[in-house]
Amino acid sequence: MTHALSRFGLASVALLCATALAPAQIKEPPRTEKVKLEVRYRIRADRDERVRQYLDLQKFLTKLGFEDARKNDPDYDLEILDPGAERFTGTIPSAKVLEVLNNPRVQNILFAPDGFVLPAEGDKPVAIKLGLRSDYTHSIQEQLHRQTVAHLANLGFVEALGYDTRDYTLVRGAISAKSVPLLVRDLRYEPSGWFVPLVRTEQLPSPLRDRNPVRWAEVLPVTEFAAPFAPTPVVPAQLRYSTDLRALAINPATKDAPIRVEVIFQDRVTDFDALKTLFEGRYSGSSIDGIIGNIVHVRLHRGAYIEPLSQEPGILGVRLPRQGAETIANTGTGKSTTAAEAIKAARIDELHKLGYTGAGVKIVLIGSDFTGADKLIGTELPKRTKIIDLTTELSPDLFPFKADPLRQGAGLAAAKALAAVALDVELVLVRIDPGCFFHLNSVIRLSRGDIQYTEALLVRLSELSNRTNMFDADRAKAVATYKSAYSDLSDNEVALAARKKAKADLEAFIPKEKELLALTNRFNAYQKDITTGLAGAQVIVNTLVWESGYPLDAISEFAGIVDRLATDLPPRIVKPLTPHKPPLVWVQAASAAGASVWGGPFLDANRDGLMEFVPPKTKLPADNWSPSLNFLGTRAADGAVAPDLAAGTKLRLVVQWREPADPSFPETDIPVHPLTLRVLRQIDPNGEKRSSDEMAEDARSVSVPNVIYRTPTFLVFEQMLEFTVPAAGRYALALESAAVPEPLLPALRREVEVFPRIVIETLGTKASDPKAVFRSYTAPTAGVGTPGDALGAITVGSDAPDALVGGGTGLTLRGKPDVLGPNSLTLGAQSASGPGIATAFAGGTAALLVQARTAGPNVIAATGLEPGKKLEIPEKWLKVVPSIARRRE
Repeated sequence: MTHALSRFGLASVALLCATALAPAQIKEPPRTEKVKLEVRYRIRADRDERVRQYLDLQKFLTKLGFEDARKNDPDYDLEILDPGAERFTGTIPSAKVLEVLNNPRVQNILFAPDGFVLPAEGDKPVAIKLGLRSDYTHSIQEQLHRQTVAHLANLGFVEALGYDTRDYTLVRGAISAKSVPLLVRDLRYEPSGWFVPLVRTEQLPSPLRDRNPVRWAEVLPVTEFAAPFAPTPVVPAQLRYSTDLRALAINPATKDAPIRVEVIFQDRVTDFDALKTLFEGRYSGSSIDGIIGNIVHVRLHRGAYIEPLSQEPGILGVRLPRQGAETIANTGTGKSTTAAEAIKAARIDELHKLGYTGAGVKIVLIGSDFTGADKLIGTELPKRTKIIDLTTELSPDLFPFKADPLRQGAGLAAAKALAAVALDVELVLVRIDPGCFFHLNSVIRLSRGDIQYTEALLVRLSELSNRTNMFDADRAKAVATYKSAYSDLSDNEVALAARKKAKADLEAFIPKEKELLALTNRFNAYQKDITTGLAGAQVIVNTLVWESGYPLDAISEFAGIVDRLATDLPPRIVKPLTPHKPPLVWVQAASAAGASVWGGPFLDANRDGLMEFVPPKTKLPADNWSPSLNFLGTRAADGAVAPDLAAGTKLRLVVQWREPADPSFPETDIPVHPLTLRVLRQIDPNGEKRSSDEMAEDARSVSVPNVIYRTPTFLVFEQMLEFTVPAAGRYALALESAAVPEPLLPALRREVEVFPRIVIETLGTKASDPKAVFRSYTAPTAGVGTPGDALGAITVGSDAPDALVGGGTGLTLRGKPDVLGPNSLTLGAQSASGPGIATAFAGGTAALLVQARTAGPNVIAATGLEPGKKLEIPEKWLKVVPSIARRRE
């Protein structure tokens, strides 16, 4: 398999017949009015016939405006009789230059701008464009293109990146100045030795060996060449680091500073005590914050611990915590649907009339920040509203994290939307760190009464116990010293100084004791809050979505937990020892990424290693010429997409895919399809000085892909690229799979089909700020993120036109989201939009349905609403629901 990216540059993949696709609108700078032309012709005839054909060729060229540069040479007239003569050199109008090839005696031509002079240095690059023979079938034409590029490499040719091959009839790149004159010869015999070509013609592959492949060669007036992109090499000790962690580890200040990381273990972590002992013993001052499946969230006391930690047995990798994405965007005071209008449209007002307002139902709303919510309790939020901050347990001093300016108040709009629907619920607002995915499981376990202490709180308890023991020991020592000092009441200076110091040392324990007491009180108060505050919650609503970092397609540990708990237990004849717990009602926001996500099968019809983003025979966008280039753009808050990325924009591109495990090598972590992300920049989009299809590479993912999940039957891989836009312009993404080495035995060949999912994250921005998106090819069925992919979750999407659907790229038949809610709502003086608003609205509805004793974990579907439809309670169901008054009779 030939891989054009890794060997010769990114060649455009024109899979389709010219009649099936609209031609790309390539813009090229105009040629000079005249061009210098060198014609190689062939006349194989006797003397008289040669004279006739020679004069006919001269007449043909003269008619096109050709001016022979050698017509005044003394020996010029002898060429008509010389059977070895085969060249014309001169100038011709640029508009007529390619018409020279219409004469059957012309073999090929070489032309350059009038006045162009080749560099004196023979090794200096010269930009060229070559036109190939085009009278082959499509598959043969593709082979000819690939063979020609490979053969030209022997002459020092370097293929350009990302250009339009015009159905494999065009080659573009740079060649050394000394090799330019060879382009007008028969390339099959170049490069040549003293008497014969270095590669014998019969040894060349077909169709290259059959005929000279080049019909015309054009020298381009390009003087500046971008240096080939050279990715930063990865230190072997950092191969298990994620890209973002590797970039952070370069900073010397990280060595002694605390850092939070996620450690990916090979197997599911079940022994918390053993893991806690490991970190306390080998990594002093470090602590475990939480565990979810095989991923452990750790606070390392020093960044220098990362390297030895990554080498521990059973560890697959170390990375920075993967942040959850916000699904709510504040849209200012723009016009949108009011809460009252949405309630009426969904027929929720009919439930209100029946007396269902959520009374007696406890509902948990999870978000990243609820700043300002405490001031709305009793007005825009229910009277029974409680705020719990789970970031408190992440700090040894049990103080909550400061609000992120980019996320401040992000969950407040969702709380208002939920409260507008469920007027009288007991509302618990739970703030979590978006980098703590494990907190979702903590909320479930606490709400169901399965635990009294989270993993982080157990660590805090251990720290508090150790701190108390140390305080007691130090104070006992100080008391003993005090007693000893005051046993000597003499007035000598030594005794006086000893008594003074002993008293001061003992008094210094008073503020320490108060501090320790305050810490103990904070611990007890927090532990009481999370147990009593969350216990008995019947509905859990989550507005955060993780687009990467955790296995998608409902195979993650947490998705399995949701699926298991959302299934009602079968009836039992024998009375159980523990009381029956109702199934979990988890209402989850779908992805808000929209066009920032692409997912689908890895298509490579021409087997060049480059993924095509669309299937064969798909019409390409007017400004794109290749299905392998997915151009990026910037989407504003109003939905308008601009073709350029702004300078300084920080992007993170993550591709995730799944491969079956090789039963012969169950411990391997090397993918069959190691995917590489590459970002290319359009050098001159307007085609003023360079052709608009000329590209330069600005970024490339390095290192091996990271394994994030592993089972005996499959592995989940991720590759990441972090990229800061160096200059405003147009950029495109290409996804490449490295060549697979041929096995020693054909039976060992592995053919694996993969379904990559690529997400673009615009870093350092608010949810309502402009975002980078895919502009050329989008995939609305790329999945809803996690945990929305869980079957047991009631996944809520918005009714926006660009909303994502589907359980995941490998689960195209899975129906997600389960229900659609209003994309935007006016809540007081502000308006907010996104799946998070729709989720809060649906979550409030779920609370009313729980109060109405609707059966099953998916209480919305139990009303008879069809999956994937807009939230609108069916009239038939409303007719059979008794009022609250009748229920109480």
